[in-house]
Amino acid sequence: MKVATTFGASKADRGSVEYQEGIELGKFLSQKGFIVKCGGYGGLMEAVSKGVYEIGGTCIGIGLEEFDRFRPSNPYLSKKILVKTLYERLELLIEGSELFVAQKGSIGTLNEIFMVAALKYGGLKPNIRIVLLGEFYKSLNCFDENFLQNVEIYDTLTEFERNFERV
Repeated sequence: MKVATTFGASKADRGSVEYQEGIELGKFLSQKGFIVKCGGYGGLMEAVSKGVYEIGGTCIGIGLEEFDRFRPSNPYLSKKILVKTLYERLELLIEGSELFVAQKGSIGTLNEIFMVAALKYGGLKPNIRIVLLGEFYKSLNCFDENFLQNVEIYDTLTEFERNFERV
């Protein structure tokens, strides 16, 4: 069983380029045989789940009890798991995944990316693959060489798809 986890903004307009790319990302990962995990709410998490749903794949949402009280539900999830803490949520998002794909996001997305990058860099999960999608990531000047050696950055989903088997 192959598992991929996606990270991305909880607020993304359904008509946005990123949302449409999220749907295509969900489809692509399912077609490649992955069970997909995400944060389980709206925005890009919903978009990825929708893509998985549309082709009959499996998408598991890992939600937070506190968030669940005020965030709209995601109708495209195959299963939703609620946890009590952000730490537990992040642990379940990471556990068992071999591929991590991040679209544009905010502080939560960056936290998730840096955690998996730290696990890879520190040798605790040396075989995971971390993909950052979007020009957004190339524009951040805070990344050092150690970080950049542990991630792949693609401007578009199409570019990632073309390079999927090569890496």
